[in-house]
Amino acid sequence: MQQVFLKLLQGRTLMPQMPVPYLYRAVRNASLNLHRDFRREVEMPDRETWFIGPDGHPEDVLALQAALRELPQDQRETVFLRVWGGLALQEVADTLDVSINTAASRYRYALEKLRERLQPVSKR
Repeated sequence: MQQVFLKLLQGRTLMPQMPVPYLYRAVRNASLNLHRDFRREVEMPDRETWFIGPDGHPEDVLALQAALRELPQDQRETVFLRVWGGLALQEVADTLDVSINTAASRYRYALEKLRERLQPVSKR
């Protein structure tokens, strides 16, 4: 919806002759787009594993999932793109529209937090 108003304000689209139907259509289309974008999202249960651990211990996998959930969104995205997406840091930066230094620092901070969270209790 906001995009429609921005287009109108910036003069990138003409003001319709009958603004009320145009406005209703714009709101309807924005609503349908939002519904379409989010219908593929599912809630990930806390006690189900998303990954398969190399040693087959589901407790380790659940601990990793919990640690990933605790990361800030920007760091979590960086880790997923880098580790599971297999992207280079420059590709991560391009994907997230940030500098390579920002992508590298987000990745480094995320790994530090994951290491701290996942180390055995006896080593803390």
